[in-house]
Amino acid sequence: MFVKLLNIVLAESIKIPTEGLSPLLEKKIHERLVFTNPDYEARHNRGDWIGSIPPQINCIRQRGRYYHLPRGFLEQFLELCKKHNQPYRLIDKRTTLPATYIEFHGELKGYQQEAAENIMEKDFCTLVGGHKSGKTVIALYTIAQRKQPTLILVPRLDLFQNWLTKIEGFLQIPSSEVGIFASGEHRIGNQITIAHTGEASKFWRKLTDRFGYLVLDECQRCPSKVFTHLIPNFKTPYMLGLSNSAQRKDRLSRLMFYYVGDLIYTINDKDAREGRGIIRANIITRQTDFDYPYTSRADYTPMLTALRQDEERATLIAQDIGQEIHAGTGPLIVLSNTNGDHKLYDELKKRGIATTRVGQETAQAPLYPTQDDEDKSGCHRPLDLDTPMAIFTTAEELITHAHMLTASVLVLAEPVYFKQKLAQAIHALHRNGNGESSRLKIYDYVDSRVGLLENYFKMRSYNYGVHPDLLLNSSKN
Repeated sequence: MFVKLLNIVLAESIKIPTEGLSPLLEKKIHERLVFTNPDYEARHNRGDWIGSIPPQINCIRQRGRYYHLPRGFLEQFLELCKKHNQPYRLIDKRTTLPATYIEFHGELKGYQQEAAENIMEKDFCTLVGGHKSGKTVIALYTIAQRKQPTLILVPRLDLFQNWLTKIEGFLQIPSSEVGIFASGEHRIGNQITIAHTGEASKFWRKLTDRFGYLVLDECQRCPSKVFTHLIPNFKTPYMLGLSNSAQRKDRLSRLMFYYVGDLIYTINDKDAREGRGIIRANIITRQTDFDYPYTSRADYTPMLTALRQDEERATLIAQDIGQEIHAGTGPLIVLSNTNGDHKLYDELKKRGIATTRVGQETAQAPLYPTQDDEDKSGCHRPLDLDTPMAIFTTAEELITHAHMLTASVLVLAEPVYFKQKLAQAIHALHRNGNGESSRLKIYDYVDSRVGLLENYFKMRSYNYGVHPDLLLNSSKN
């Protein structure tokens, strides 16, 4: 039996002809996109007044000889076509705008990277994660990857400041350059615009052709008309929904997925909490004046070189190390991802402070494991040095040899971010030879004039279990 080729036009909706559609496929489409209105059903069951509430919700619009289906339904629709042997041709009429330069200044955690990669594989999709699970940061990462002018729709005005703060921190776009569309203010940004759903619903014609990426925040709270009446006005090639839950209280969860896109990733609560407060330590923060014109990843290595040669910063660190040494502190560990090209060595030498590296042998003991360092159980004994000195180590060396090092002070000479293994290695430091009750002291140097390095500090604060502002304020007092 000959089956006619189905032309599927993708623009602000999925447009398909009503004629030539196989009866079985048409039936399946109606079964999914036309369903009982939960509000009508609940009121009917309670015997309440129903008024003008429709008994059904119909996500299919018929205009002339064509059906218009919601764009988020595309993946499901194509699967139905394949399942029912309906040949089709997809005609993409979405509007892709000229690329805009956006750089992400930060690092994603493992689960965030996995979520972002899943999102980037789909044009339309929904991400689900609880409060403070990192959804906003993931969305900002995808905005930088898409490189399209982006519209962020939010259902509550109190969400604006959080987005502005994160955009400024992770994308380095000043708040003054972010477009605002709310409370009568209609200013569209070159790269990103944040709009209140209510304002956007009234004045959508001012927005509809200006964006290539649409992000809808708090999908679980958005009025249903945002999905059925506002979203279909945009031809953006990409859409992302952010939701705290896969279920809406009004039981219209399917609207999220039909109009924005299928659920692509659910953030596990355990993953989101992993590492939070893992490092229990006394944190001493120091604000530095180091600055560098960092704009992209190509600047990262030269920026670190400049940081290592910054005399004022090295002097500040050396003073803290000297103070600990003179106070009778035993060996302290200095975390530095370089094997010697650091102004800090010169500053410590001026003060007569001995230094060594993990892996170099000293008169007292080697800092790498040897057969003599193993006890009968085959485990390495923690190593300690009698002479007060600064033990330099890279992050990789610390991860490998943390179980052998005894120290009560850790100096973060470079602005690292704590990946899981490094955070666990630091967590283990305070236990070596000192018992569970001992508490590590960490000197953390905050290079807040460089957005990327300030974000690294915020990530470290997460592992400390303390808000970064509280850490900075406590050091000022």
